[in-house]
Amino acid sequence: MRTANSAMQSYVRSLMPATVSCPAVSETLRVLGVLTGLGLAGIPLGALALRRLPGGGAGLGRVLALLIVTWLIWMAGSLGVPNGLALTIAAVVVVAGLAAVAHLVTRRDEDRARKRLTVGAEVVFLVTFLGAALFIAYSPDVWNTEKPMDMAFMTATLASDQIPPHDPWMAGEDLNYYYLGHLAAALLIRLTDVEPSAGYNLALAAVFALSASAAFGVGAALAAASGARRPTLAGLVSAFALVALGTPRGGSRALEHEGPTPAFDWFGPSRVIPDTINEFPFFSFLLGDLHAHVLAIPFTLLVVALAVQVALYGPRSFLVTALAVGFLYGVNSWSWPLGVLLVALATVVWVRREEARPGAWKTPVVWAAGVVLTGALLMAPFLLSFDPNAKGLGYVKEREGFGDFMTQHAVIYGALAWLFAALYVCRFLLTRHKLRLLVFGGSALAVGLPLLAGADLAGAGTLLALTAVAVHALLDRRLEASRRILWALAAAALACLVIPEVVYVRDEFDGGPLFRMNTVFKLGYQAWILLAVAAGVVLVRDREWIGWGRWPYRLVALGLVALSCAYTVVGSLARKNDFAGPATLEGRRWLARSAPGDLGAIDWLRDNAPGDAVVLEAVGDDYSAFGHARIATFTGRPTVMGWAGHELQWSHDPSGRREAVQALYTAPDGAAAKPVLERYEVRYVVVGPIERTDYGEAGVAKWEQLGKKVFERDSTTVYDLGPRPEAPRDPPRGPPIIG
Repeated sequence: MRTANSAMQSYVRSLMPATVSCPAVSETLRVLGVLTGLGLAGIPLGALALRRLPGGGAGLGRVLALLIVTWLIWMAGSLGVPNGLALTIAAVVVVAGLAAVAHLVTRRDEDRARKRLTVGAEVVFLVTFLGAALFIAYSPDVWNTEKPMDMAFMTATLASDQIPPHDPWMAGEDLNYYYLGHLAAALLIRLTDVEPSAGYNLALAAVFALSASAAFGVGAALAAASGARRPTLAGLVSAFALVALGTPRGGSRALEHEGPTPAFDWFGPSRVIPDTINEFPFFSFLLGDLHAHVLAIPFTLLVVALAVQVALYGPRSFLVTALAVGFLYGVNSWSWPLGVLLVALATVVWVRREEARPGAWKTPVVWAAGVVLTGALLMAPFLLSFDPNAKGLGYVKEREGFGDFMTQHAVIYGALAWLFAALYVCRFLLTRHKLRLLVFGGSALAVGLPLLAGADLAGAGTLLALTAVAVHALLDRRLEASRRILWALAAAALACLVIPEVVYVRDEFDGGPLFRMNTVFKLGYQAWILLAVAAGVVLVRDREWIGWGRWPYRLVALGLVALSCAYTVVGSLARKNDFAGPATLEGRRWLARSAPGDLGAIDWLRDNAPGDAVVLEAVGDDYSAFGHARIATFTGRPTVMGWAGHELQWSHDPSGRREAVQALYTAPDGAAAKPVLERYEVRYVVVGPIERTDYGEAGVAKWEQLGKKVFERDSTTVYDLGPRPEAPRDPPRGPPIIG
């Protein structure tokens, strides 16, 4: 407990004025300016697409504007238009025109509640963006874990004039990944011309703020639709639960921690269920990975909002809904099934309304099917070029026992699960058919346990029974639609937790102990998003739903939230080293300290090398300090071989490439190296500290025979071997830098 008190004091001190570099302030303001412009365009676009929803798309318009800009660039690039600044500006101009038209259509729809929620969402966005930028600036290094992958995707989309972009870690291949979220993040760099590693950190801050404001908008809209008197409070709770809430496991470990705060194991609470990953949004932002599942959060929330509108008011905004659902597949393919499920459940809620006439289900069902099919059509170029590594579904034969299962899920989802427990308690207490409800849930449990193969699956069977009760509630015509859509979110969240206990996606880990790692990870993440966004509604409506029992319920909820927030505080201090040192957004500080010449080489290549020029650099082991092709990662120029393990996951065969790189660096003369250089079309060669350490100095002299030295500084040299014979030489934008 003393550690927790000390941690809180350190955290408060960290909020006081800090030393922030001037470039960081300038870069932050530039990105904020672009996001403000998207927000101005997004307000009328959101108001048009979510016209019937309370708040009129408050907090979601900016996400919609970013989605449309990204899709226009991607689609035009897929049709052969060069991917560059001109195309980006053209897409922004088109979206601005659409926003102007939307404003003319919706300007008479303004009301006081919509204005209040819109202002609230914009305040949430501004505060969270600036706060996240400062927070990230205390651990800005874009390195370790899998940050290099995300950085490489962003720089590759900037360097490549084609769609799909080239693979920066395996020259000659296209990027076989769901990269549209990285393309959206890279737009901020292209439009502001910030240094890309700083742009990476600001893109992470932007995703944090987009997620928070979108969660605010959805939570407030749900609360207002249900008749709650404090929709703004519901929105704030939803935003906090999504982006700032820790877990009971993390909180308990934080309170137990003894010793200096930086020694706390902040990474551990993301690994609870054995041989799986159990990330949650705050951990993702604390870690700083800009992975697809993180980039998908605001776009997933946009689909949630569109689904809520369908459930409450019937089929609306066909084209926008189709685009939003289809776009999820290109951002994070794991999110697409959830988007389809939400549209389906929302359609069921609408069809099952009490006043529905016989046969009224046909039009909504056709509408929902059309949404899915049209979304696929709008993403056709991606679907035709993307080769997913999944090999179908496998059956889960080995699982945890009941006690372990329930404990593991409790320490991950404890606070959110308790908030949703109110729905179940209320459902049981208020229904006139308690026996029928028990029989319904019990039947699901009885059918589920044999299906799931044994008594050790009592935990999974329990979740299955809870899911069945949720489905029963969303089908109940007597409940108002605002209650039934909450049950739909609960059912979808529980399904995300049950599915990995039954089946898993067979990927490259199939056959080993990590066989269901990604299935548990990616679906559990979706469950957190759904539970968090609806948590605010449950909290502000507990007075009507629970009655006199709300105070004990609130006390337990407060205790669980406080426990979970202990991780938020102590984990932040540990990750940020007690917020010591100056704040900067430069993501290459580690490289400046260890190999300053490499930093200069990266800048020179980015300014002078053609975007598709192949760069030769050292190959290291996966997850090693220099194993991620640091030159390709930060320039976006393809290298012969980067991270071989990921290339296997992306359905590429890296066989022989590592050996080829070694042969090139150690070849005694140019004649021995030339055939391999031509095979991989190498244009530039980097010889830095890592190359000299791994391959020695014996073969360095040959590079002067094959080309010319164009950069040299602090033990790092870049050689230009000249353009390929079939391509004209591109004039450099600056003179050679020697010395």
